[in-house]
Amino acid sequence: MKKIAAIASITLLAGSAFGQALTLAGPSPQVFANGGGNGFGGPLGGGSMTFAVVGSNVEITFTPATGSSVNDYIALYLDVRSGGFGDFAMNDTGDDGRNVISNLSRDEIEFFPINPDFGYLFWDNSNPQVVGFELNAGNTPGHLTFVSGSYLAGTRTAIIPLATLGNPNQIDWFAAYSSGSGFLSNESLPASGLNGSGNPGFTGGVSYTAFNRYLIPTPGAAALLGLGALAAGRRRR
Repeated sequence: MKKIAAIASITLLAGSAFGQALTLAGPSPQVFANGGGNGFGGPLGGGSMTFAVVGSNVEITFTPATGSSVNDYIALYLDVRSGGFGDFAMNDTGDDGRNVISNLSRDEIEFFPINPDFGYLFWDNSNPQVVGFELNAGNTPGHLTFVSGSYLAGTRTAIIPLATLGNPNQIDWFAAYSSGSGFLSNESLPASGLNGSGNPGFTGGVSYTAFNRYLIPTPGAAALLGLGALAAGRRRR
């Protein structure tokens, strides 16, 4: 079992040695397709995440690479406030999903480019599903806090109230790919230092070296975007 190390929380600065922020700013929705690696067939490395603010929610959709299968767990980590919890602080073996989001690889600690506060899992190729957890430190089964929410049936879209995330003005995030037993893929989104080597597997111990940043549109900006779309529609008529 992976040991839980007592490591002080690190304040992460975008562009620091701990991780490079890749900011894609623009109107909502925003598509991020800058992943790397193909160790499990490339669904994450060649896939994309789409972020969009719809009403009072942020909707996050995972789209796997064309022709690929999602046979394991896509782990999406969200950093929305100060603090947060790295792989070293969590060890929830309550079920396969909890095991992945808190461990990634079975035997070693992975190093994150952010200090995430929430984790979401996308899985099951034939019947897509999403589940979310608020992260916390611990080493007992079930210690992660299940986040009630919703997803679009038959899709890999998580619908998350912005209030649940604390109404942030930006979301820093990255995604990894692992099996329920803790065999880690070399795939990530965005591309990272581990992509060029083989799958880390059970021993893991790798560093994710980059993260994406989604800027939450302000209410005024969202209104202007809506007016622009309406005007464009009228011109087309």
